[in-house]
Amino acid sequence: MKTVNSKRGITLMELMVVLAIMSILSTVAMPKMFGAGEKAREKIDLMKLYDLRNSINLALIEDSDAMSHYDPTQKQSADKKKELLRRLNAGLSSKQGATLFVIELHGKLSINVQGSHNSANNNNNISEMIGEDGTFYTALKEANFDGVADIIADRLKGVGNYKNGGDTYTSIPWQKTPGETYYRTAPKRTLFQSKALNAGKVNDNTRYTLSIRWSDVDNPGYSVEVFIIPHQGEWNSAYMSDYGTCFSTYGRKGCAKRKK
Repeated sequence: MKTVNSKRGITLMELMVVLAIMSILSTVAMPKMFGAGEKAREKIDLMKLYDLRNSINLALIEDSDAMSHYDPTQKQSADKKKELLRRLNAGLSSKQGATLFVIELHGKLSINVQGSHNSANNNNNISEMIGEDGTFYTALKEANFDGVADIIADRLKGVGNYKNGGDTYTSIPWQKTPGETYYRTAPKRTLFQSKALNAGKVNDNTRYTLSIRWSDVDNPGYSVEVFIIPHQGEWNSAYMSDYGTCFSTYGRKGCAKRKK
C-alpha cells in the first residue's frame, strides 16, 4: 500500500496571502497600539488639570477670599491690584474664564510658556497674580506645574531676565525671521506628557490659554473648573485632541461647542 507524504512546502501564492494578511493587520492594529499610548499620556495631562483645580478649590474651602491673596513678583500700585482683582472677578464669570498663563505649541519646536500674549485671550489675564507666593503659586506647585511661576515672573522683568533660563526652566533662542530673536521658555521638569500638548496639531505657533472659571456662575464662590482653550475660545469650546481627550475639568460639556 502506497503511503502519502503529508509534508509539503509553502507555495508562493500562500506566502503572498499570509504577507497580505499581516500587512492588513499591521495597518489596523499598530496605529491603535501607538494611539493607546498617546491617549494614556493625554489622560495624565488631563489629571494635572484636575489636580490644579482641586488645589485651588481646597484653598477656597479654607478661605473664601483665597484667590485674592498673592505676593507679586514686582511692586504693584493700589490701582494695579484693583485692576487685577477686577479681571479675576470678571473672568471667573465670563465665557472665556480668567487666564492664568499661555502655552504656545509648534509641531517642530519645544513648548513655549508665557504669562500673556496679545493673541491669547488677554481680556481677563491674571498671570501677574501668580507672583512668588499665594494661592495660585501654591496650586501650580502642588499640581506639578513646576517652573511656570518662575517663567512668568522673569518674563515680567524683561527679556534680559529670562533669555538665559533659570533654575527651573530653559530658554531657547529662536529666529522666525532674520534679525528677530525670540526665546521659548519651558519648565525643566516636563510640563505635559502628550503630543497634543507638546506639539499641537500644526507646524506653526498656536497659542492656548490655561484658564479658570466658576463651576456654576449662578452660584459663584465655591469651586472653579480648569480648562485649556484656543484664542477666542470659550469654556465649552476647550481644546480637544485628535484622540478625543477634552482638556477641561468640566468634562464632556467642556468641549460641546468646540470648533471642528
